[in-house]
Formats: sequence, C-alpha cells, structure tokens
Amino acid sequence: MTRSGAVQAPASAAPAAPVVVATGERRPRGPRRLGLWRLEWLRLVRTRRWLLLLVAYPGVGLVGPAFAKHRDEILRALRIDGVPPATGMRADSGMAVYTYTTANVAILVGIALMASALAVDHRPGLAAFHRTRLHRPRDLVWPRYTMTTAAVSIAYVLGTLIAWAQVHWMFGPLPAESVLYGAFYGVVSAVTSLSVVAAMAAFLRRPVAIFGAALVAMILFPLAELWRPLRRWVPSSLSDAPVELLRGHTPGEYGESLLVALILSAAFVWFAVWRIGRREM
Repeated sequence: MTRSGAVQAPASAAPAAPVVVATGERRPRGPRRLGLWRLEWLRLVRTRRWLLLLVAYPGVGLVGPAFAKHRDEILRALRIDGVPPATGMRADSGMAVYTYTTANVAILVGIALMASALAVDHRPGLAAFHRTRLHRPRDLVWPRYTMTTAAVSIAYVLGTLIAWAQVHWMFGPLPAESVLYGAFYGVVSAVTSLSVVAAMAAFLRRPVAIFGAALVAMILFPLAELWRPLRRWVPSSLSDAPVELLRGHTPGEYGESLLVALILSAAFVWFAVWRIGRREM
C-alpha cells in the first residue's frame, strides 16, 4: 500500500488481455465467381460492343424521322442532284426510314456480333479451355446466343420507341396498336436472322466466314416468295410489317410467317447446340 492509500498491483502480475472492439467491417470473401452468363455480359459491356447497337438502332431511330422530314434540305446541302423531291410525306414515312434502315443495315451489326460470339472454335487454345470445363454442349452456345439476342432485341425496341416519339413530334400521332405489333414482328425478324447465324456457326469456325454465309443466306431467303403458295409463310415479310401495319394491313396477315419464324429459330439454335457440342476441334 502506498502513502496515498492506493493498492499497488504486484510486479509479477500479467497484463490484462486487450479488449477487442467490433468495428463492423466485413472481411473480403475473395474474387466473385465468373459464370458463363456474367462472362457474356462482360464481353458485351467491357468491349464496348453495346455502343455499336446504340448507334445502329436508337441512333437511327433518332435520325431517321428527321431525315424523312427534311430530306430535300439535307440532299440540297450535300449537293446531291437527280433525286426527285419528296411529296406527301406522312407519319408512316418517318417510321419507314427507321424500319428499312434497321432491316437492311443495322441488322448487320447484330449479325457481326453474333458471328463473333458463336465462333467457339476460332481459337484452338481457348476452345480447348472451354470444352474441358463445360459438361453440357448447350453451355457453349446458349449463353452466347441468348445474351447477344437480348441485346439486339432491346436495342431494336428502344430505337422503335425513339422513332415513334420523333414521328409523333414531327408528323403527328400513330396508332399505338400498329406500332407495338410492328415492333414485335420486327424483333422476331431480327431473332430469326440471328438464328441463321447460329446455324452457319454449326458448320464454320471463323467469324468472317460465319458472317458472310449468314448474309448470303439472308439475301437468298426472300426468293422463296417467288413461289406463290409460300408467299404467306416466308419469315422475311416480318421485316416489312412495322410499315405495312401503318398502311392498312392487319396483324393477322402475318400469322403464318410468325409461326414459321419461331419454328425455324428454335430449330436453328437446337442444331447449333447439337453440332457445335459434338464436333472435333
């Protein structure tokens, strides 16, 4: 005991254990597992491929109706002669510019993206890596096809909505039912084109070869309309439906083409899964 009356601990006493205070911080669990679907999402986002779809569909939807409205002024500013002046431009003309541009030009972007995604065996080393770690053949095709198809479909619908708003502002209102049915048929037409790419990828390996073969098949496919009994069944008529519905046609006129398009799309994707999953490297 000291002079002040306080009790002094013996020198040999062990120091008290430190008190642990919870700070609420969580320990890192390690890197996030990279699954097949996340891999395809990152392939679309980090490689900036979505920018191509943004320009091809919403970009055309923004510019197309404006071009239809001011076509003569634009051609005059570009000093392009020999084109007759536009007369009787209506609201359906603005949607026609978007529809025909996406059906003939913008779809090439989707075909190129799908050909690149489904070129599974283009690089032998990477192909061996995937094939030795996947147990189901559909895992080689299904995530790649689905992610690219979903991106193209969303871009098409977004472009349609933008073009619809532009046409409403510049020309006047359009019947909502016809526009929505047309957007649905346009998406089915795009999905059918992408399914043709999947079928070509079942035979070819290089992205350029897949793209070229699919493009030739899409160019020759409408020739089936020359035979009158097949005219109502050819899926290529769906690409013109968004405009034709605004000019007096009814949605029921495309029922046969819609049925054939859905059956062919499912058959092409199934064949791609079966063929790619079983072919040798």
